[in-house]
Amino acid sequence: MTTTATAPRALGLLVKLKDAPSHEQAAALGATKAGTERLQGVMRASGLTALKISPNGRAAQRVDFDHVLTAGEAAAMAARLRAQPEVEWVVTNDLERRLALPNDPRFPKTAGTTGQWWLQPVSGSNLNAAVDRMRGVPGVQGAWDTSTGNAAVTIAILDSGVTVHPDLSAARYWPGRDFVSEIEYSNDGNGWDTDPSDPGDWVTQADLGDPAFAGCGVEDSSWHGTTTAGIAAASSNDGVGVAGVNWTSRVLPVRISGKCGATVGDIVDGMRWAAGLSVLDSSNNTIPVNPHPARVINLSFGGSSACNAAYQSAIDDLAAVKTVVVAPAGNESGGVTRPANCSGVVGVAAVNRDGFKASYSNFGPSIQIATVGGDSSQIGAWGSTVNDDGLLTISNSGSSNPGTGNYVNVFGTSFSTPLVSGVLSLMVSVNPNLTTAQLIDGLKRSARPHVTSPVVGACANANPGRCICTTSTCGAGLMDAAQALVYAANPTGYTAPNWSSVVIDTPALRAAAAQGQDLPGNGESDPVTPPINPPGDGGGALGFGWLLGLLAAVVALRRTAPV
Repeated sequence: MTTTATAPRALGLLVKLKDAPSHEQAAALGATKAGTERLQGVMRASGLTALKISPNGRAAQRVDFDHVLTAGEAAAMAARLRAQPEVEWVVTNDLERRLALPNDPRFPKTAGTTGQWWLQPVSGSNLNAAVDRMRGVPGVQGAWDTSTGNAAVTIAILDSGVTVHPDLSAARYWPGRDFVSEIEYSNDGNGWDTDPSDPGDWVTQADLGDPAFAGCGVEDSSWHGTTTAGIAAASSNDGVGVAGVNWTSRVLPVRISGKCGATVGDIVDGMRWAAGLSVLDSSNNTIPVNPHPARVINLSFGGSSACNAAYQSAIDDLAAVKTVVVAPAGNESGGVTRPANCSGVVGVAAVNRDGFKASYSNFGPSIQIATVGGDSSQIGAWGSTVNDDGLLTISNSGSSNPGTGNYVNVFGTSFSTPLVSGVLSLMVSVNPNLTTAQLIDGLKRSARPHVTSPVVGACANANPGRCICTTSTCGAGLMDAAQALVYAANPTGYTAPNWSSVVIDTPALRAAAAQGQDLPGNGESDPVTPPINPPGDGGGALGFGWLLGLLAAVVALRRTAPV
């Protein structure tokens, strides 16, 4: 059972003053102290006193106070600062939550297992059994004839860190970094350092007594970073375990999350460092620049608000150096979480193996692409009839501290996201000259049309569960890995196949639809699954209680096996 504490709080503010030079420029001019003093003056004019001011992002400042702020306190302080004429923008430093949850022997379908169906070719018809229908998959196996990756291409995994696993050897990792600044959450006894390993992110009932853990819940370690890295890049064709999308490219582990999640400030600095941009630490010292800049950043985290200036500024800076950010839609069957709702981000929705929206996946016009993310039997009225085994990949057996490497089946847009990141890294492997705009354009133009069905309704707030996607709710279509690489090889001359939409109509689907829709409309009560969120939490934004419930379902469903 998951226990949730009180409402989330904020860890200070992120502030950008008008006409502020970049931290790099200020350091070169010896003006770092002047910038800090300028913000202190603005704070005094607002009637506020900071415990500490430190650099964040390209030209913003992180403002810490002498206590953890309630959401109301943070909003009021931000409003007072926004009223000052010298302030360009202010955002609260929220804690973002992780979103749930070849010849390799576990790759093929065998007696009693479905293997890594999500990597296998697009296949099946309405006449086939469910395990033989793979209309929603991206067909990665077909793309491997063109490329299995390039060692010169780097994929950054911004997550909880990574653990040792025989299916993703140390030789595939570049030296990474730990950007978890808050000691309370880091679980390794310190702040920023050069060790991106995952010490575990378990939360105990005793932890919840600390105000810093407000909004968190009691849970075991997630090993979220190891799992996402495995989907994108597990070592493949090596006779061991499972396959990943990209067999060859290097993984850059960037730890931005500890217990409870990741702060926006740490995420922004982790993004910048991963892309090879300059980052200053809390003492205004420039940390060593990443010598292996990532072209693709996988960020399987999200917050329930609109995109803010701190995120958008970083994303724009990354696009200028041809680094693309991939982020999940979220798992609450509602509105798209940030940073997937930011401009220039590849927001990813999850579909099931038949190609219609997975029950939990968020949806909306800011989504760029959809691909499989698993569809749990424990979610929605149709779960017992229309479901799959989830995505089989690597993890760790420890419930708190790291144990031995194992394998799990996972569900969630967090895991659709590294599938897309892996394909984007294959596109860069084929053509390193592709810009961020071309990478996004290629994913969209090469996508297969969304499936249709005479018995399943379209996705909408009134029908947010298992539903039929459109280009206004789940992006351009279903990701097609092989066609994405065709585009990558010749973006200016690419012409997409003349595909027709696949019509989904099976006896099992009709039996499910006869029960009524899969989930009630957002804002309605749920007669099938009692709401986990506190009253008034709503259905559109990412409620942490709902997320913890989904993660608990994932943990209950995932099948583990020792290495």
